[in-house]
Amino acid sequence: MSQDKGAAERQFVEAYHMPEGMPRHEALERAARAADAADHLPLGVSCRIALIRSAYDLGRYDLMLAPFAWCGTAEQRDPTSFDEWELHSFDWAHKWIVSGLLADPRFTLAQIGSFVDQLASRYQRLGYSAQPVHGARAELASHTGDDEAYREHFARYLAAERGPMSDCEACVVEEQAGHLIRQGRLAEAVAHAEHQLDRETGCATQPQGILTTLTPAFVALGDLERARQAHVVAHRLVRDDLVGGYLDDHLVFCATSDNVRRGVDLLRGHLHRVHHSTSPSRAMHFAAGAALLLSRVPGDEEFAVPVDGRAEVLTAPELRALLEARALEIAARFDRRNGSDAVTRRVRETLATPDTAPVPLVVPAASRTPVPALSDEEPVELGDPVELARRMCDAFDRGEFTAGMRLLRSLPPDLDPLLPESLGALVAARRAIVGGHTLPREEVLVELDAAVDRLAACGEHDLANRYRARGAVLRAEEGGVGLARTCLAEADATGTPYTRVLTRLLLADLLAEVDEDEEQPVELAVEALELARAQVPELVSRARCDRAQHLAASGELDEAQAEVTAVLAEDPSSSVRFDALRLLLKIQTVRGDEAALATGTRFVEAFGTPRGPWTAEAHRQRAASIQRLDLEAEHLVELRDAVAAGHELGVPDDVAKACYALAGGYLKSGRFVEAAEALEEAVRAIDTDEVDPDVVVPIRYRLGQVCARLDETESARRHLETALGLVQPDEPGRRAMVLDQLAGVLRRLDRGPEAASAYQGAATAWQEVEEFAEAAGSLVEAAAALPDEEAGECAATLTAAEVLLPQVEDPDHRTHLTARIAAIRAFLHSQAGEHAEAVEQNGVAEELAARLGDADWQAFLVVRGARFLLQSGDPANAEAEARRAGTLITDDTPPQILGDAAAILEEALRTQSKPTTADPLLRALHTRLNA
Repeated sequence: MSQDKGAAERQFVEAYHMPEGMPRHEALERAARAADAADHLPLGVSCRIALIRSAYDLGRYDLMLAPFAWCGTAEQRDPTSFDEWELHSFDWAHKWIVSGLLADPRFTLAQIGSFVDQLASRYQRLGYSAQPVHGARAELASHTGDDEAYREHFARYLAAERGPMSDCEACVVEEQAGHLIRQGRLAEAVAHAEHQLDRETGCATQPQGILTTLTPAFVALGDLERARQAHVVAHRLVRDDLVGGYLDDHLVFCATSDNVRRGVDLLRGHLHRVHHSTSPSRAMHFAAGAALLLSRVPGDEEFAVPVDGRAEVLTAPELRALLEARALEIAARFDRRNGSDAVTRRVRETLATPDTAPVPLVVPAASRTPVPALSDEEPVELGDPVELARRMCDAFDRGEFTAGMRLLRSLPPDLDPLLPESLGALVAARRAIVGGHTLPREEVLVELDAAVDRLAACGEHDLANRYRARGAVLRAEEGGVGLARTCLAEADATGTPYTRVLTRLLLADLLAEVDEDEEQPVELAVEALELARAQVPELVSRARCDRAQHLAASGELDEAQAEVTAVLAEDPSSSVRFDALRLLLKIQTVRGDEAALATGTRFVEAFGTPRGPWTAEAHRQRAASIQRLDLEAEHLVELRDAVAAGHELGVPDDVAKACYALAGGYLKSGRFVEAAEALEEAVRAIDTDEVDPDVVVPIRYRLGQVCARLDETESARRHLETALGLVQPDEPGRRAMVLDQLAGVLRRLDRGPEAASAYQGAATAWQEVEEFAEAAGSLVEAAAALPDEEAGECAATLTAAEVLLPQVEDPDHRTHLTARIAAIRAFLHSQAGEHAEAVEQNGVAEELAARLGDADWQAFLVVRGARFLLQSGDPANAEAEARRAGTLITDDTPPQILGDAAAILEEALRTQSKPTTADPLLRALHTRLNA
């Protein structure tokens, strides 16, 4: 039988340490049966207590009833079979049973009332506070709609003293805030609850519970910024909880606060609840909240709902009808049990919840409906196609590109055959150039070449040459320079002054782009300017602006800024104004001049309407300026506007870059949740388009950092591994950064060997870029991450780190690394039973920590040295070292060090048969720990 008991115990331990979920619950049930078969009552109790907790974590109160009843019988059979913690857990579970019975209409009010009486009797007998009993009676009264009884019991709940069975203080505050909100006392609810948000409770349902409760109060009070922050933080804690509560509240918030797309994303992650909610109550609340959200969703949107191992595709109206009917049906079942209409009334109120003021969130979300590349804000003009075409060409020639774009949209391609051949060819050429904003370059060149051939066939050789030169710019290094020079030569030989100026400007731009000649672009721009002044006055502003651009590129920033400022003062055409504002913004940004902020705003305002690619470029340049000036935290609004513009105009690359800058602003403000939201929006944008790895890697890397900071370690690992896979072989510095961060995350996931390997890879990459201090640090971390059984590998890694120390220039950093190496070596000696060597190396580390002024690390090392002495059989010196550690303790010393010091000192005293209770230092340490 003893063998059976041992096997059952091993089975329980194995099941207990499985990941949370139904497989673990089922394994615990098998362990419980094995304990019963072995007549192992204490183990049976442990199994049932674990099953009760597992059922709670799964949200399955129905699974809680059998182990709970078993524990009641076991307690009557032999109360000593419960240890102290198990008895506490069983007492606490009585409260869960009340909630579980309430949440299922199959249980009668008489059964629920009887159990509440049993709860009251048990708690009174055991000397517990009656607060949880009053809370249970208030919950029952609220559920059934008995307002008078609810007010009575809730008042008693608040008035009762707290005790071991009381809910955590934060949960009580949440209940109070909800009570005040239901009474319409919104400001009072906020004032009462917000102080609790700054406190660490350790409760699994906080702070999301309080934040969720307060969110609608913030909205109703008009405090939309706090509503946004409350929802964002709570949403992050709720969104991945597949069984918990609060989800319906956030679906309602998204539905009513103009955040339907966010609500849809949240709903899609919980469609399993449609047919598989964990209780009737949660099924009802989910159905009501989701049905409200779906009432705001376009009718053609589809949802793949899991049912019976397959996916049933339903449109938004179909899913809404199903959920609305379900919510009302479950509510009716509750009301039949309760003899009232309270539950149905509340569900109908949810389904009819009106919209509130819109609440802008962290990141503007993408619209479901694609937005055309060119905005329809400007009205399309009607008229004779020939006249419209001529006006369009004239507008573009004058540099009024917004007017030209509007007129071009007034000429659908199917009207081109109605135009004279030369005019039709000119319109086709212009249409091809405009298509460069949205079409692949190859398609644009095919259309442009065809249009050029048509112009030449009509005898419009000057115009054909002009557009051939534009095509040369698009070809760039693919023979573009030679083609552009040919166009310039032809223009000089037979072309109009306009084309002679334009081909010089285009060739200058092309040479600057391919970096063929630093001086020739400026020379060509000067030639163009002289020609324009003499013969083509309408191109003077453009030539001046282009000259300023080339001056700036060659480092002549003063002259370039003066020129472009003068151009802007003369009210140039929209095309020149666009280029001039962009150039001025770049010059001011490079110089670190915060006047760039005003220029950026001027740029965005000037080209915000009509909407088009120019709008995206204005936002793009302003966001880049804000980021380069390191002012993201002060300009979050402008960065959010850049995200919105990128979404609206369909430029994923812009969305990603603006989100990255926005996240930087949030990080500088210590707002890590908002930073993560911004970076996740960037990931959504880049996952839908081919985006340069140079954009993707920093986003994934920063998101991995933020997720690690938020203790979302699995998400951090995924993002960092994605980033690592995109790092190019010729980027060792970037690879080192990603590997270092990934190694830290792997270590937190208790994946030591993988972490050590990643650190070692980082060290190799750091050495490739001659960052020897970083390489030495990575090797020290690799040694620390290796498991205890890899002592040899650990020692070799420390030696490799030591070799790099002479190349570490910063003396403090070198000292720190030396101390870390000594500290790890001390541990290795201790593990090998080499106590004298362990004490010696620990002493070296302590001396260096003292030299660095790191009091906490020094105290830790002194305490550890005392432990080494105790292990070596020297309790007297261990006591002396523990007392020396006491002299290093400050008001800020971490509790872990205090606890270790107390434990070592107490053990050293006992080993020497010295009294412990009256020892002043030991008492002081225990007092600090208890406080």
